[in-house]
Formats: sequence, structure tokens, C-alpha cells
Amino acid sequence: MLRRFVYLVPAVLVLAGFASDEPTPRLDFDKVDPHRMLIDPYSYWSQPYSYYYFHHMDKIPNQRLDWVHKSNRAFPLSEAVAPFSLNYTVNHKTYALDDYLVKSDVLGFIVLKDNQIVFEKYLHGATPQDRFLSMSVSKSVVSVLLGVARDEGKIRSVDDPVTQYLPALKGSAYKDTAIKNLLQMASGIDFNEAYLDPKADVHRLLFDIIRGGEPFEAIAESVKSERPPGTAFHYQSINTQVLGEILQKATGTPLNKYAEEKLWKKIGTQSDAFFYESKNQPEICAFGCFNATLRDYARFGLMAMNYGQLGGTRVVSDAWMHESTTAPAFNPGYGYQWWLANNCGDHAFCAIGIYGQTIYVDPAKHVVIAQFRATPKPSGPNPVAPPAPFDAIAQKLSN
Repeated sequence: MLRRFVYLVPAVLVLAGFASDEPTPRLDFDKVDPHRMLIDPYSYWSQPYSYYYFHHMDKIPNQRLDWVHKSNRAFPLSEAVAPFSLNYTVNHKTYALDDYLVKSDVLGFIVLKDNQIVFEKYLHGATPQDRFLSMSVSKSVVSVLLGVARDEGKIRSVDDPVTQYLPALKGSAYKDTAIKNLLQMASGIDFNEAYLDPKADVHRLLFDIIRGGEPFEAIAESVKSERPPGTAFHYQSINTQVLGEILQKATGTPLNKYAEEKLWKKIGTQSDAFFYESKNQPEICAFGCFNATLRDYARFGLMAMNYGQLGGTRVVSDAWMHESTTAPAFNPGYGYQWWLANNCGDHAFCAIGIYGQTIYVDPAKHVVIAQFRATPKPSGPNPVAPPAPFDAIAQKLSN
């Protein structure tokens, strides 16, 4: 239970934690069912345990951490200089920003106007040094890295067939799929991503994160076809995993090392990050296993806001970022592993995870918001709207 906040100088930086005599809940890992991570109440991903593990995934046993090392020189974020407050209205009722943070199970929340920190807050024992679980925010990281590989010519075109890089998939439902179809979640495969359905295919994928047992590529080889590729949107995490495998084959570099060299060091990160998966899993988990500090997620958002560059350093081409954030005709809400205006508010695009993890990017207003939450249940695979305060914050900072 959240009992109190500790206010520091400057006043807008608030570090909060559990102040009760009870210890933060931990798990007996032998009692966790890895087949039902998204469903059972006794799980890393269920409250109250998620309040701790969503910023301590390195404390889970039998995991491998694939490190992404920080830059030698951090890109400076100017500290907040004045208190920030906000009231916003939902259904004719007015709320304060703190109401949202507490009621929405927020662990960490930061607002930037360009490189100026406007507001920063941590709850449920989280600190600025903690690395927050990305969930599907990781997909947008993979998208940027795909763009880097294309810029370098290591991937010739997003129209290249998947099997050009992964010939083992020639006999699978991916045999006619292009990289672009994966990026747009239009691969045409039959893969159930319904998180609360215990029979859904996604649970097989998540079991292999925690326990290993089969390569992710073996799951990709086994899926069936649902429709022709490129004709309809169907959000499926296995598609991003296949993108991760393509990246590694095309570049000849492990995903974490490519992310370190081509992204993490270039945006001037302050802390190391990591991907995690089971020690028994031979592949790096690309679709939802990235972990980083709140400020470094904000730096990633700033790079995206500036369409591929930060501090004079080009990470990925302007052309790629514009292409990535342009909707296809069959789906106005999703680009290349980024959620677009229909799901993120006017002029904005977002990286979104199923427990409320969000990087909100509004290039028109020069605003980035990064939030990491531990909601009671995972959302559906399709978010319906941005959190209520986001547009209100961006609008206030545009004045």
C-alpha cells in the first residue's frame, strides 16, 4: 500500500515508496505457474507482486540478462525548475495529475518539453536507478533498429521476404510474408494474442521467456496461416520476435549488442539496460523483454520526437521515422511497431505495453511522456485511447 510521498528539491521531483512496516511482496518462484503468467494472481505480472517485479526483473531466478551498455557521455536532461500541476476533466469530473498517478498504478512518470524535465515522479518503491519492464514498448525499440539496418543496407528493403533472412520459415505460414507485413502486424498468420484466454498461443511464447524449452523460431515455424499477408491488422507478438531474428541474421550481431552500438550509446543514455529471458532460451527476447530506466526511456522518446536524432547525433533516418509513423490504408492506428494518432491523441505516436507502459511522443508540441505502470490486468492487444492526462499535459506545455 502506498502510504506517503517524500518530497525532495526541486519540488517537482518526488520519490515515493512503501512506508508501512510490511515488506514489499515477493514470490516463492517454485509456486509460480509459467503457463499462466498473465492469468494467475500469483505471478510476477499480477498485483501486488508486479509493483516490485516490474522494476526488478533482474531479481527473477534462472534468467539470462543480455546487457545493453550505456553511453560514455549522457545526453543532458535539464532538471525541473518549477513545480508542475495539472487538472484534467473526464466525464465532467475534474482530477489532478496525482489522482491519475495513484489510481492508475503508476510506478514511474516523467514529462519532457524538449530536453527539459517538467515533472518526474516515482511510486511503489521505484527509484530513478530502477530499470522498468517495457512489455511491448520493446517493439518500438526493435522498429528503430530495423530502420538502422535498412539505412546501413544490411536489410535491402522492407519488401524483402522474411525467408530471405530466415530460410527455416520457408515451409511455414511466413513463407509469403514480407518484413513490412511484420512491422505493420499484418503477417496473415493465425496466432491468438488474447492475454486472458488460457488456451491462447501467446502463453506458449511467454512460457518460453520464463522457462525456455523451445526456440522462439520453432514457434514461428509451427503457426498456421489465417489470411493473405498485408491485408489486415492482427497484433501478434511473435511477429516482433521474427523481426528480432531477422535483425540478428542480417547484421551478424546479437540484438543487445546491435542495440547498444546503434541506439543506446548514440542517444547518450545514463544507465545500462537489458533484455531478459530464460537461461534455457537460445534466442534473445525481442518482443517485450527490454528493461531500462525512466530517464533513458525518455531519451529514446526524444530521439523519436526529433525523427531519428538526438543532440546532433543521427540514430536512424528521418525517412524511416516518418515511414514508421504513417498508417497503412488497412489500419489507421498502427505503423511500424508504433501506435498512431487514433490510439495516442492528436499529432502523437506511442510505444505501448499491455500493463500501461507508455512512451508518448508529440513532435508538434515537443513533448515526451514516459510512464511505467503495473495495472491489475493486461489490456487487450489493441489500446483504445491514450491515458486522459497526456493530451492535457501536451496542450498545457504548448502554450
